[in-house]
Amino acid sequence: MIFGRRYGVTSMRHSIDGYNFATEKGYNLLAQICITHSFTYKNIDSVFGKWNCSKEELNFVKEYLNNIEFSAYDKLIQLCDAIALPTGCCLMEKRMLDVALRHGVNKYTVEKWKATFAIQEYFEERIGKSIYSVLPSIVENTFGF
Repeated sequence: MIFGRRYGVTSMRHSIDGYNFATEKGYNLLAQICITHSFTYKNIDSVFGKWNCSKEELNFVKEYLNNIEFSAYDKLIQLCDAIALPTGCCLMEKRMLDVALRHGVNKYTVEKWKATFAIQEYFEERIGKSIYSVLPSIVENTFGF
């Protein structure tokens, strides 16, 4: 199932598109993830890319984020998003640089990255080891060999 990208690559609009489509289908947890996956740092101005949606939709996302507490599942999906390339998992720093080069950075970028590293630490404390030790093809996808 593709939700947020079902209308193509639409910058940050994909979050609200995915949310609306999943909600219409009755998938409330998925709808939540469609919004929360982009916000390791709860500030709508911290996103990479453009908010290409209406003022009402932007306000909806802002209020949604202000009224939600991230669950472990939200954090897991945020972590997955932070280490995923089309070819598979890679070091988080490579993915961060990939996104920054494509979309640029802003005054919230460092705080967003810190929040993402905190999520990595959250899961590493729970599994008792580096996340990279349990994920396939990290070396190949990070370094190309």
